[in-house]
Amino acid sequence: MPVSRIAFALLLLLAACSTQQAASPTAPPAPAAVVAATASIPEPAAATAAPAPAPITFEQPPAWAQGSAIYQLFVRAYTPEGTFAAASARLPELRDLGVEIIYLLPIHPIGQERRKGELGSPYSIRDYRAIDPALGSEEDFRNFVNTAHDLGLKVMLDLVANHTAWDNPLISEHPDWYTRNAAGEIVPPNPEWTDVADLNYANAELRQYMIETSLYWVDQFGIDGYRCDVSDAVPLDFWQSWRVALKAANPELLLLSESGGVQMYNAAFEVAYDWTTRTEFVSGLLAPNQARRAMSNISFEAKQYGPALWRMRYLENHDHDRIATATREIGQRRAAAAFLLTLPGLPLVYAGQEVGAIERPSLFDPFTVDFAGGEQELRETYRQLLQLRRESPGLRANNFARVQAEGRTILLYERESPEQRVLVAINMDDEPAEAVFAGYTQGRDMLTDEMIDISSKISLEPFAFRIFDITSQ
Repeated sequence: MPVSRIAFALLLLLAACSTQQAASPTAPPAPAAVVAATASIPEPAAATAAPAPAPITFEQPPAWAQGSAIYQLFVRAYTPEGTFAAASARLPELRDLGVEIIYLLPIHPIGQERRKGELGSPYSIRDYRAIDPALGSEEDFRNFVNTAHDLGLKVMLDLVANHTAWDNPLISEHPDWYTRNAAGEIVPPNPEWTDVADLNYANAELRQYMIETSLYWVDQFGIDGYRCDVSDAVPLDFWQSWRVALKAANPELLLLSESGGVQMYNAAFEVAYDWTTRTEFVSGLLAPNQARRAMSNISFEAKQYGPALWRMRYLENHDHDRIATATREIGQRRAAAAFLLTLPGLPLVYAGQEVGAIERPSLFDPFTVDFAGGEQELRETYRQLLQLRRESPGLRANNFARVQAEGRTILLYERESPEQRVLVAINMDDEPAEAVFAGYTQGRDMLTDEMIDISSKISLEPFAFRIFDITSQ
């Protein structure tokens, strides 16, 4: 492992920690940070109110990541070969699709002991600093990253800092790094995760090891960021120190928290999962008269925190059923794509979602996504919307405003940047619908370039959507 950049980053980290207690590190200076005074947890109703907690510091994503679309890729399930070499050959397709960031599920050797299924979960890691030989060599991975970069794509890794495989050498070399029960036995994080052993972040050496490991993949392979698994199970002060070290090595890294609690942003992560909107959207698919619930959480957070808070939004991922299983026809799947790809934040597309895949890839057994047998018409919808998002400053901006209108089955909202104002209308019903409102004159349909009169209402066919440029309004 080269020591130059890693050693430099660690020296900065030690200097930052030398004047503070480990349990409450001071947030690093960051000109991009935004402090949201409204993000404080409300005081409890009591006769004597407790002191209000300090405001949350919202670190901002690097400029290249703001509004970018993420493609989640499970290398083992992406091609029949299940290798980096085979996935590399298909990267031009992803560039054509319009995604900008490739997020890889863990790529490391998988534990044998207490393995689940034939192949085991990629989240049961036997060696943090090695490539799973079933996926290829280190050189194959380096070529994957370089090919992606040549195409203008970024690459993120999945960091599983909370637990390891039972046959990870760390268990025998550093047994004090693990959580134990009253009998002194190393334990899993919870009763269901029997294939992994829980790490104990009370140990300073473990913290240093995990920081050095994260820096290794940045320094050796040039990755562009991390998605951090079950991040709220790891102490926040570790993530704050981790951030200092990683940003010293590369200030342009994107740091994404799987856990969505607002505390995860506090001088640690720049983006976190939105775990609510998918559930609300699926409810709207099942009951179109309740469709507007899909906007509830987004609207609330936009009012509460403003554009300081960045979310990663999704309709499916490896922890959820495919969105196609909640739909009856391709029209609904097209409407779902329009919703996801016109929302603020960073939208995520799970490999196969763009062709209406129904079966979720197994994390434990052999599986290959069937792209050839999928819905190519739906893929074209994703391509058009992703390309539009990539080119539209209004859609990339981190704001959201619901538009009040009559007509319960139509989602109607605005997106806006200094350069562009956008109006989105999506009919969630299998019947034609109208949204009646005031305040507009004409809009340019951004997909057809057609000028439309929207002075009093919008009429939409079943599951249809329109995206208007209303900058001149």
